Amino acid sequence: MSDAKITGRWRYPFQLVPGDSLLEFPAAEGEHAGYESDTWFLAGPLDAASGRSFAFLAIVNKNRPGGSVVADFYTMALFDLDTGGYGTYTDYDMPPLSVQPGARPKLRAAAGHLDLRYEGTAGTASWTTCRGGDGELRPFTYRVSLTGVDQTGQPMNLELTVTPTRAPVPVGASAYNGKIACFGQNETYSYFQSSMAMTGTLRWGETRERVAGTSGHVDRQWFPKYAGGGGTGGDPRARSHEWRTISLDNGVDLSIWQQFDRTSRNGRQPFSGITTSYPNPQTPAECVEDVEVTVTSYVRWPDSVRPLIPPPASARYMPDRHLISSATLRLDLAGEPLVAAPAHALPIEYMEGPYHYRGTLRGEPVSGFAFYERSLALYRDWELIDVLNATVADRKTSEPQLNTLIGQMRSLVSSGRRGEALQILQTAIRPILAAPQARSACTQVLDDLIAALSA
Repeated sequence: MSDAKITGRWRYPFQLVPGDSLLEFPAAEGEHAGYESDTWFLAGPLDAASGRSFAFLAIVNKNRPGGSVVADFYTMALFDLDTGGYGTYTDYDMPPLSVQPGARPKLRAAAGHLDLRYEGTAGTASWTTCRGGDGELRPFTYRVSLTGVDQTGQPMNLELTVTPTRAPVPVGASAYNGKIACFGQNETYSYFQSSMAMTGTLRWGETRERVAGTSGHVDRQWFPKYAGGGGTGGDPRARSHEWRTISLDNGVDLSIWQQFDRTSRNGRQPFSGITTSYPNPQTPAECVEDVEVTVTSYVRWPDSVRPLIPPPASARYMPDRHLISSATLRLDLAGEPLVAAPAHALPIEYMEGPYHYRGTLRGEPVSGFAFYERSLALYRDWELIDVLNATVADRKTSEPQLNTLIGQMRSLVSSGRRGEALQILQTAIRPILAAPQARSACTQVLDDLIAALSA
């Protein structure tokens, strides 16, 4: 894409929301002084010249709890869409290392425009806005260099040039103008930019590939208080979320948020909704809040990946396959993972990986690629009943008593009668699920639920 074409459509300065100086570009892409958390996210699928398929994600998170404490991290991951494998790497810059005499932050972030550099143990990662021959910034056009080492010790490197095909979109569109409630903080800013074109090279162990893609997406948030608990009284697990950006084959992109209050039986919290982005620049983005998500399966958190903050229980389950609907958009989608259990070593439980969606939008069939992110880690006894219920869903036709028994367990746990619920589980439900064909799928969930009820 030529400089003329880029700047002719979205020239800097670019005002995303009239009257809001914090959403004027290029400054919106840089760091934001006075905000304790600032997050930059980039991800997308990549097709290799050899015919192989990959995907990647990168997160740069700047945190200043209390305004001065350094608590930053950088995450990079590569996904092999042909084999279902993935590599993940996270580097931290947190106390006590960041407060040692003479220490300087690993992350350098410029104000006024995008210029990020993180000096991690695997090398320096960077994400910067490109400049033209005249030295001026090229709007929304980036040079990205990502480095990491995967779980098996293989080096990872991704070099990309990223260029726009459509303008940024404020989360919530004109209903919220990019200022939403997020993790308990009402004044959080958020925007995204989807359908980014990408070209470059990928290295992963012995693999060397030329890669390109057309569905890259940028996501940005900055929070008044520390995102890891600043809005929840210091408890980083008091709020959980699900977020996904879906690139449909009809050119429509969807950014879908759900947030949950873990202190109130996972009640849904604002902002939860869908923001649309359309390929026709004359079609305005829109926001609908009647999104419904039905989880049809769960995946156990892998013991090999440890969050920075010690977990509340050894067994945690994350949402996996699911259905999404919106009556306003006439949307019905089914999502399935392309990589199983893509866990990353962030401060708390965090899974994110590539997904495939298929279904209908406004009565027309659609399919698409997405990244699905979630921090809703289920471990409490009443939550694990929901996990068991989803796990045995295919058995309910042949064993209809399961529905009644699970309902009885749920009522008993709600009234504090855990001993009676445990007896139903061990003497009635477990024998039904002891058949060899059910054992592999259900035994682990049963054992984890028994442990939770016995605690």
